[in-house]
Amino acid sequence: MEYVLRKQGLIFRLVGDNFMKIGKLIGLVFVSAISIAIIFLFEIKNWPAGSSLSGIVLGFSLPGLWHSIQDLLDTTNWKVSQRRLKRGGFITDDTIIRISFAYLYRIKISDKYLLVKNGRGTGKYQPVGGVYKLKGKEKIELKNRFHVKDDNKVSIDNSSRDDYRLRMENRYLRKFVKRFNKKAEREQVDDLSREFEEELVKTGIVNWRQITYRFCGRHMTELKFGEHFQIYELLLADVVELMPTPEQEQDLQRLMAQQSDMYRFATAEEIISLGINTATGNLEESIGDHTKKTIQENERQLMKIPGVGKAYTVQLKD
Repeated sequence: MEYVLRKQGLIFRLVGDNFMKIGKLIGLVFVSAISIAIIFLFEIKNWPAGSSLSGIVLGFSLPGLWHSIQDLLDTTNWKVSQRRLKRGGFITDDTIIRISFAYLYRIKISDKYLLVKNGRGTGKYQPVGGVYKLKGKEKIELKNRFHVKDDNKVSIDNSSRDDYRLRMENRYLRKFVKRFNKKAEREQVDDLSREFEEELVKTGIVNWRQITYRFCGRHMTELKFGEHFQIYELLLADVVELMPTPEQEQDLQRLMAQQSDMYRFATAEEIISLGINTATGNLEESIGDHTKKTIQENERQLMKIPGVGKAYTVQLKD
């Protein structure tokens, strides 16, 4: 019931936004049409002053009409932000954009979430998961179509090779995202076993042969300037929730009772505060900021794309 109400609220909000956009578009169409009609009338009557005044009005309304049509076609927040940045002169078609498209696991037992230590030496804990991988000849296709470049902010090694961490010109970004959603030869949400195996099975944290998870939705940032890497970025994270068997729940309970440097269990409050505890004087961030995307409290903020709510069962390798 709660999910239905959230979905209805999202629909009402989107409908309201579209009504405002449509209302603005209709108003500009009306003003432009009246201005054109007045110009024709005054030209027939040979009243140049009136025709000039209507021409001035039309000079303002037509660009506004074109912008209004564009706004109506921008159906997601990241597209709206991209359009706003371009209109403001902050970016151009040539501006290099960094993308990082990943998937993250929500693994919750009781009131705590299982996090693993970051493998790149940050010392922080984060959800199980990682960047999507390209498959087959997709990298060649992306180079041919969109002239993508490797990410120059994270060093490329065996674990990061063929990641969806890439750079491209802003002019290609929309078509790139469309291909990612529709045609790309890549890891898909129906089998996200790779990172689970690498971070939990191969490390010996769990010894499972099969998992089931539910697709919760997608977190996608606005296009914005990233302070860490000093470049405009678009970040995507598909969130899935582990649906453990009774035996797997018992394993997680045992893990929670043990101390380990490889993983930790954290409450939603600890995750939101990034591990900082002012009560104890611990002011060091020990949890990655992207971890917040996975907690249940933030699920309503995820994009409800096709496939959300569907459960998948995948086999894990030895």
